[in-house]
Amino acid sequence: MAPARATSTAGAALRSPIVDRDGEGLAETGIDPPAGAQVLAGSNANTGLVLRVGDTVRRPWHPSTPATHALLTHLDQVLPGVAPVPVGPTGRDEHGREILTWIDGDVGLPPFPRWVSSTLFLTSLGRLLRRIHDALDGWTPPTDAAWSQEIPDPHGGPIIAHTDIWPANVITRHGRATAIIDWELAAPGRRIWDVVSTAKLCVPFTAPSRRDPVYDGQDVTDRLRVFLDAYQLDDSDRAVFTQVLEERRIATERFVRGRIRRREAHFVEKWDNATGEELLLAETNWITTLPADVARSEQTR
Repeated sequence: MAPARATSTAGAALRSPIVDRDGEGLAETGIDPPAGAQVLAGSNANTGLVLRVGDTVRRPWHPSTPATHALLTHLDQVLPGVAPVPVGPTGRDEHGREILTWIDGDVGLPPFPRWVSSTLFLTSLGRLLRRIHDALDGWTPPTDAAWSQEIPDPHGGPIIAHTDIWPANVITRHGRATAIIDWELAAPGRRIWDVVSTAKLCVPFTAPSRRDPVYDGQDVTDRLRVFLDAYQLDDSDRAVFTQVLEERRIATERFVRGRIRRREAHFVEKWDNATGEELLLAETNWITTLPADVARSEQTR
């Protein structure tokens, strides 16, 4: 399977470059891909199992999928176009996979295209995330909703947070963020949890050794303030930013080690070695160097 890179026509759930047309990765499921199906790249957790079929995307069904579909249906009703939508009365195909709409646009995969480091991408993403959070504020999920436990906010929270917004999960048009895809890890959380998670992955406000070369020479502290200003994060949340960043680091490391224990190939290859341990340690050490007011707005300095 050829590695995917840069951008591509993008869409519904893991709108990522097409890497093959043969259904490689599906053999272990016993499912024959439909004629013309295109296997999509970009997923760490569902590698080779996400398909584009016509104007739909087919993804593995998880225990949290019904809750995620309720969320996506709500977003479609109050803020259409910012996320994929379940297709059909059950949102499920004949093989038990979820079916979502395809959303046209571009996504970024490592090594990232230059536009992911632009101010336009960052500011439009901050504004988009704020609109989505506002649309989810006050929404009551189904009483039997079962959410992902992969990277949950340890404090819970009043909204459903995406928790995994990185350039591959952001649909862009002409460099501007327009939709968020891959809601598989969504779970109850605070706004600041989602803001920190997105900043960590998209600013990227993370240790230098973990940044893609496209960000070389950029001041990530300046980029952080651009993103937070675009989101209009309030002072009380800015004051706890570094604390939440450390909580997110702990959650990420727990997530990574859990996937290693499950022997998932991508995680074993990247993290189950000395280099992976060095990257995890670098993040721990880098966060300890941050000033407590790193997220404070210029107006309050």
